This record gives sequence, C-alpha cells and structure tokens, in this order.
Amino acid sequence: MSSHGQHAFIAPGQGDVRSPCPALNTLANHGYINRSGKGISASSLIDSLTTIYHLSLPLATTLVAGGFLSCCSGDIGEGISLHALAAHNKIEHDASLVHDDALPGAKFAPTQVNQTLVNKLLDTYPDGLGINDLAEARWSREMMLPQEKKPKLNVLHEEIGHGEAALTWLLMKDNTNVVTAKTLRQWYGVETFPETYVIPTEEISLEMARTVSAEIGRIMKRHS
Repeated sequence: MSSHGQHAFIAPGQGDVRSPCPALNTLANHGYINRSGKGISASSLIDSLTTIYHLSLPLATTLVAGGFLSCCSGDIGEGISLHALAAHNKIEHDASLVHDDALPGAKFAPTQVNQTLVNKLLDTYPDGLGINDLAEARWSREMMLPQEKKPKLNVLHEEIGHGEAALTWLLMKDNTNVVTAKTLRQWYGVETFPETYVIPTEEISLEMARTVSAEIGRIMKRHS
C-alpha cells in the first residue's frame, strides 16, 4: 500500500462528495477509489476493501452489497456515490462517534466530521481505545440521543454501530490491542491513513467481525 504519489492524501475539493464512513472516505482521499466520490463500482470497492484493509472477500462483498442494495437509487451498473451512503436510517444512523445526527426530516445525514466530537472522544480516552473503551464510547454516544430529542436506535442500527466499532478495532489496533488517540485523530478526524497504518497481516473475516461486534454489544449491555 502507498500513501504517496498517485495515492497521496488530497482532501475533497469542490464538487467532491463523501460518506459518513471514514474507511471509504480515506480510500477516496488517497485515490484508491474515485477521488470525486462518485460513480464508484462495486468491483472497485470490493478490490480496495480486500487489498487495502485486508477484509475477506465474503466480508467485503457483504458490506458492498448492503450499501448498493440499501442506498443506490440509480442504475447499479453506473456505480454508487459516497453521498448516497449518507441516506438517513438506511445504513447511516444517529449517534455516530464523530458526526452530527441528521436534522429532523432530512433525507441525508451530515458527512463532515464534527471535530468537537473527535476532541471529546480523544479527551475521554487519551491513551487510546481498546474493545471495552470502544463499547463504552458507543454506549455513551447512544445515551446522548434522548438529550438530543432523538429516538433510541433500532436493533438494526445498534448492530451496525457495533460493527463499525468492531472494524475500527480490527483495522487500526496496535500490538497492544489498542487504537491510539493519534491513529483515531488521523483516521476519524482527517480521514487519512494513520502514519502507523499497515495492512493487517491476518485477513479480517466475516466471522471475526461478527465475533468482535457481538462482544462490543455484550459490553454495552452491561453498561445499561
């Protein structure tokens, strides 16, 4: 994997679009998928997820198929826009760790990172986040929904939230099984590959992601 040359980081420009997902936005910001964020084919997404993040083919295919089936409103053959993945309450959901909730009645959620939420997350966990910390952070964020006059997440979106936290840990953890604050600031806050990022040596399987996601869900229930 390269973060230089044709794959150097370039922030999105005028007319470019992004999603609520840091993993996909990072791929676009580094040119592994269309930098515009538009007209992205299923095959290019699957290829990038398997090669750059070392997701297994079944896991990558499941994620991409879910995105296309839930959010692609046009001809699938023409690809998908990252912005389409911001369609509210499709895959996207309220209580993101670093994005604002969708405004009342909005069809799409904000895709711009809320740096105040990033700072709050990293101030709370200055030594980084392990599985327990990610579960606690998700629980705390979901507990903010009543204050924001938002409904509780439904079961589907709770599970999606668990899965997002699980993939963050699986992709970005260091050799002490912690995602460092610096890594999170770069990946969540800037949407670039962290300086320390290396492609995981072990393929991240669908079963592995499910196992970690379920563990995060169990930890969250203990906080309730």
